[in-house]
Amino acid sequence: MEISGRIKITVSMLIWGSVGIFARFTNLNGLGIAFFRVALGALILALLFSIKDKSWFQKVSDATKQKFGWMILLGIALALNWVFLFTAFLYTSIARAVLIYYSAPVLATLISAKFLKEKISKFQILLILMAFLGLLIIMSEQKMNFENRDFIGAVFAFIAAVFYAMIPNLGRFLKEVKSDILTFVQLFIASVILIPFVLYGKIFVGKINWLAVGILVAVHTVFALFLYMDGLKSVKVNEAALLSYLDPLSAVVYAFLVFGEVPTVRTVIGGVLILSASLLDTLKRR
Repeated sequence: MEISGRIKITVSMLIWGSVGIFARFTNLNGLGIAFFRVALGALILALLFSIKDKSWFQKVSDATKQKFGWMILLGIALALNWVFLFTAFLYTSIARAVLIYYSAPVLATLISAKFLKEKISKFQILLILMAFLGLLIIMSEQKMNFENRDFIGAVFAFIAAVFYAMIPNLGRFLKEVKSDILTFVQLFIASVILIPFVLYGKIFVGKINWLAVGILVAVHTVFALFLYMDGLKSVKVNEAALLSYLDPLSAVVYAFLVFGEVPTVRTVIGGVLILSASLLDTLKRR
């Protein structure tokens, strides 16, 4: 029986919603989680694609030479995006981190207007203000100083959102690169960038849980990505964007079920504003 594209994308989003849960179980800090996810993910993808196509590495080499600079920037954005996001999960509640992180679509609009000179409408300006109001509401519930772990986590989540917002903007310069090659190259470059920090920094906060690491890599990075990419073949990008909101919503539910984390009133209000701004921006583009 053929599984529909919508189901594949829905399942991938529900899988990605549990990233924060398994990140906490790894006993690694944000840098360690990000490194193992990109490095092992790149290794698995290389094995799978090279077995399927003997000339695949040559194709990767050719594509990389043509767009080397943009791919480097994309790899850096991906690496820092995950480092800050996984660090945020360890400092504050998963709900707070994920909801702040989902300001990225609105931030992407702001970045495209500033650096790609794309026109931005009054409606989009309103959505940006709505998202920032949501951010302020969430961050106002704790003391705004760097001795407060929740505040630090919120700041890390916002920085992660900024780097995440850069990814689709950088991707516009790489449209002609095949998705499998682009995915592998950005994971590989991110791995190379993080290696020095991993070698000379402390990445363990306890005895490493290889099962949790393996699930993050095999299920969340490789399997879910394949499901998502395969689902996109029969589902419009805008529809997939709408389904993506299952990710933060499921993350909040998982955090409650596993860790007993109940979002505060301000987190809920701020989160609704952020997700509404992103959702309205997506609907406007349809």
